[in-house]
Amino acid sequence: MSGDIHGALLIEQLRRIMPDCMIEGIGGPAMQEKGLRSISDFTSLNVSGFWEVIRNYGKLSEILSHCKNALSKGTYDAFIAVDYPGFNMRLGRHARSLGIKSICYIAPQLWAWGKSRSTFVKQSYDVLLTVLPFEDEFFSGCGIDSVFVGHPLLDRPQLQKISMERNSTMVCLMPGSRKQELQHHLPILIPLADSLKAKQYSPVFCIPKHLSDLPVCKEVHRFELHHTPSKLLSDAQGGCVKMGTSTLEAALYGMPFISYYSTSFVSYLISKNKITLPWISLPNILLNRSLIPEHIQSQAKPKMMLNAMIDILEHDQIRNTQIEGFLELRSLLGGPGASERAAHVILESLNNENYQ
Repeated sequence: MSGDIHGALLIEQLRRIMPDCMIEGIGGPAMQEKGLRSISDFTSLNVSGFWEVIRNYGKLSEILSHCKNALSKGTYDAFIAVDYPGFNMRLGRHARSLGIKSICYIAPQLWAWGKSRSTFVKQSYDVLLTVLPFEDEFFSGCGIDSVFVGHPLLDRPQLQKISMERNSTMVCLMPGSRKQELQHHLPILIPLADSLKAKQYSPVFCIPKHLSDLPVCKEVHRFELHHTPSKLLSDAQGGCVKMGTSTLEAALYGMPFISYYSTSFVSYLISKNKITLPWISLPNILLNRSLIPEHIQSQAKPKMMLNAMIDILEHDQIRNTQIEGFLELRSLLGGPGASERAAHVILESLNNENYQ
């Protein structure tokens, strides 16, 4: 749930520079701990994939209507979108229609999906706060105002440097933080974990605590289980990481890994026809080369992934090449302070100053 963590860091900085600000919306436990007053259930939004969104359309529409009503009846100075682009673009468009400043933190990944939705993005937000270095040029080419603030992952103290000393047998397995990701990924990872264990490795699963007692997680309890990734990503010799922000997080921790993703057949077909890039893992996209092995859908099979994992765990040249790439990534991402920079851009925007 990276959006919840990024949102929490932003709230912390907003409250630091605007101590009297009131923040309401939808967010998880991290955002609520920093002072967000929740106006709707966060867990219902925690879905991904085209088919999965369709299946939950009724509940999502209900939450969207509730949030639109809150915007219409409230006295808000700004609407700030964090992640969940399809949902938040609709809210952003509504906010603008009410004369409320609409700001997007962590821009929609149009560079992966193509420019076809650029008009909708432009209609939805007054400004985008981008976190990847190439995004400003891309959005400028679409006629959309944007400001690069850096990536909030580097605001986490434990990510200030790469960890080089690692447990030689521990392997990190990350199936995702959403229920449907666990349903698709655990049938792949559990046989992989058994094979790694047979080769004298120590597989460790990372699953959010609130999901770990689901029936789909029953077999996971045969293995060691962590609920937060930080120590595991710092200590493990290597890992198998589902695609998303977690691939960038793993790279910044310096853990050599392979990436993978499996979803419903319908969602896969739609995504395959829309994605315009040769890679899906963020480290590969940022570095413009195949640093991280990618196992997608039919390639996400335990035997194929085991072979790739053994290469990562046992071949120094492959490990060192990845680590060199991870160091290169750090130089691209703007350094620590993204959350503070984003908060100041928001304040300047609210004060009608020139934020470009």
